[in-house]
Amino acid sequence: MRSRNLLTLLAASLALLPGPTRAVPASAGWTPPERAARPYRLCALYPHLRDAYWLSVNQGMVEEARRLGVHLEVQEAGGYEAQGEQERQIAGCQAQGADAILLGSVTPDALTSTIRASRLPVFGVVNALAPGLAVAEVGVDWAEMGARIGQWLARRHPAGSPAVRVALFPGPAARGGNNLVEPAFAEAIAGSAVTLVTTRRGDNSREIQRTLVQQVLRQHPDLDYLVGGAIAAEVAMSELSGRSRPAIAATYFSHGVQRGLLRGRILVANSDQMRLQGRLAVAQAVCLLNQPDTSEARCPRHLAPPILTLEKALPDTRDSLSDGDFRPVYRISPKKN
Repeated sequence: MRSRNLLTLLAASLALLPGPTRAVPASAGWTPPERAARPYRLCALYPHLRDAYWLSVNQGMVEEARRLGVHLEVQEAGGYEAQGEQERQIAGCQAQGADAILLGSVTPDALTSTIRASRLPVFGVVNALAPGLAVAEVGVDWAEMGARIGQWLARRHPAGSPAVRVALFPGPAARGGNNLVEPAFAEAIAGSAVTLVTTRRGDNSREIQRTLVQQVLRQHPDLDYLVGGAIAAEVAMSELSGRSRPAIAATYFSHGVQRGLLRGRILVANSDQMRLQGRLAVAQAVCLLNQPDTSEARCPRHLAPPILTLEKALPDTRDSLSDGDFRPVYRISPKKN
């Protein structure tokens, strides 16, 4: 686990986000709390824990909950289509005696009535909620995640250069940040030599993403690039074994994407430093539970690590990826003195 001083240095690089659009100005930095005023009970809800992204968020939350001395109860909905399950979990957090909900939502606005019916403060984690629902949020601008990869391609293939063809695999339709990734990517390549020939949406399971990739490779054998989330990028590496085209770009990060960058199988990828986001989510909630009416400067309501756009493997993955031997942790309690 990180020392207190190192966590402060990491947090000093954060961007503070003023409002639901999540535009990212320069940050003045933030010092997380030293300790929880009492052993709060935090109820953390994730869409799922079946890929490296949410596993890394999970380790970050566990690290920070242990450091601050709070209880952490983690539940997963089972996927981005499991809106009903997440609604039941939100209601259940209150019955379990939680002090706050840390919500990685499956959908930005369909949970509105359930959240408003809950008497617990809700903190948004990773996936943005509709304006006014969250007490505070930790998460990057997913439009920027899509735009960065599109801009990278547009610089590589400007207008007037030979045309290139791209397929996009953003993940589940209109879930998580995918509804922001798609239009931002399309806008970023507009006016360049890059043509988006197809977009295939589907749940972030290896089976579904593999099927989508296989279908597109059969239907578009002349593709130059395959752009997708981490799962799509990982299965594409397997499907394209021994082939140099299409090249692969990843809109977000995983252990497999890190290996792909290391081996030159993936050309570019984003990391939104999800393990750090997990630590920040717990620290932000504890800060505001300690002092609910305090200022933005003392307890920022919008936090986001810088997005890293990588053409090489990340030298230090401790803010982005879970440790290789880490397994999901669903419940922790503070140690008794």
